Amino acid sequence: MTPRQPSIVQSVIPILVLLGLIMITVLGTGVDALAGANQLSLLVASAVGAAIAVRNRVRWTDIMQGMIHTISASLPAILILLMVGMLSGSWMIGGVIPTMIYYGLEILRPDYFLPACVVIAAAVSVATGSSWSTIATIGVALIGIGQALGFDMAMTAGAIISGAYFGDKVSPLSDTTNLASAVTGTDIFVHIRYMMQTTVPSILLTLAAFGVLTVMAGGTDGTSAEGVENFQRTIAGTYRISLWLLAIPALAVWMIVKKIPAVPVLMIGSLAAVGAAASCQQELLGTLVPDGELTLGNGYEVLTRSLYGTIAPQTGDATMDDLLTTGGMAGMLNTVWLILTAMVFGGVMEAGHFLERITTAVSSRVRSAGGLVSTATGSCLLFNLTSGDQYMSIVVPGKMFVGAFRRNGLQPQLLSRTLEDGGTATSVLIPWNTCGATQATILGVPTLVYLPFAFFCWLSPLMTLAVAWAGWGIRKNEPVSTTEEKVSPKPVRKPDAANERADS
Repeated sequence: MTPRQPSIVQSVIPILVLLGLIMITVLGTGVDALAGANQLSLLVASAVGAAIAVRNRVRWTDIMQGMIHTISASLPAILILLMVGMLSGSWMIGGVIPTMIYYGLEILRPDYFLPACVVIAAAVSVATGSSWSTIATIGVALIGIGQALGFDMAMTAGAIISGAYFGDKVSPLSDTTNLASAVTGTDIFVHIRYMMQTTVPSILLTLAAFGVLTVMAGGTDGTSAEGVENFQRTIAGTYRISLWLLAIPALAVWMIVKKIPAVPVLMIGSLAAVGAAASCQQELLGTLVPDGELTLGNGYEVLTRSLYGTIAPQTGDATMDDLLTTGGMAGMLNTVWLILTAMVFGGVMEAGHFLERITTAVSSRVRSAGGLVSTATGSCLLFNLTSGDQYMSIVVPGKMFVGAFRRNGLQPQLLSRTLEDGGTATSVLIPWNTCGATQATILGVPTLVYLPFAFFCWLSPLMTLAVAWAGWGIRKNEPVSTTEEKVSPKPVRKPDAANERADS
């Protein structure tokens, strides 16, 4: 039997079910419960979508193939996520992150801390082209510094994410930047220059907002010089602090700049930190073994456990203990589960042709530049919500709208900018998207908690809509008729996520 095309009502039902279940979860149990309820919501919405697809004569084997395909596409992200767990645990037990926090407290001060977080994260992300690596390394250290200075973790996380995703958008090393330019046939540097019309105002507003928040949030008891000194004293009493330990993150940044794939970078960084722990942190290791007697056997067990399991140093300070506790690869399993269920939902939506039906229905009714940009932005957000993968939110809308933009005489860089503002920037705001789930796990702040403070990420799509409707900087070519339209831009291959998934 030939499958029937779904109606627009059928196509939106699974999305409404998902959003309704998420809303019930948030209102009923709070955002902290999303670690488990989110997965169930995604599976229930997937079941609803599958039932509609079967009713439309889509074979169950095709639905299964859709789920398998999207899960397969997420495996590189899952591998990166597990490796980030290893890195986090090893850098903590090796004293790398505590050293970064210790010396960071010497430089950063409460009166400019949040804007500094934005600038630091942006600089590292531009240099590396990777928001994931930036957040997993310097981001974790900045979270600790923020706690020592008395700042709310949600504010600090929002500042880190804003800076990291700014760098992710404008760096020529970023795979999403390259992907958005390639899928629309735009030169990458033309794409980056054109993005500045929306990106610069967004980041300036972000810095201004965090400047105000810094003034409002500063001055608590935790920000006093005595509080900072006590925090540093506790770190120094638990770890051996040395500037030499900063060579490990420097090595990792150098490898990323040299475009060494993410998996080897994370593995080398983890093993280097384990070596540093074995040579520099014997006193700490002695406190983590059962009888306090460090031997080759139990020392090896603690070092390997830092890579895959929980390590919880005891400092006598509950806040510090919570900061220094790591879960290794096991600590990432809830996020892995979330990503897998999100991919199941995305596979059902793709196999049932629901996303294609929605976007086609909407795009066929718009002709103006503002209308096309609005529709493309909404499509990027839709794919971030439904596919759980930021690459899908760039590739699919890019392929769908490139012809419409050409037919209306709009230059391709307008579409490439829209894909970044609507796709890359918003991916980290969705709790079940690979980006949102991962950054929430790494920083220890739920997605919906840091979302209000991730100013840059939600200002970007609003800015691109405002600029498009105002007609600012929109240059046109001669419209291309349907009969004259030629083959679309150069073929696009989705980036090798296993090599550079640490991008957003």
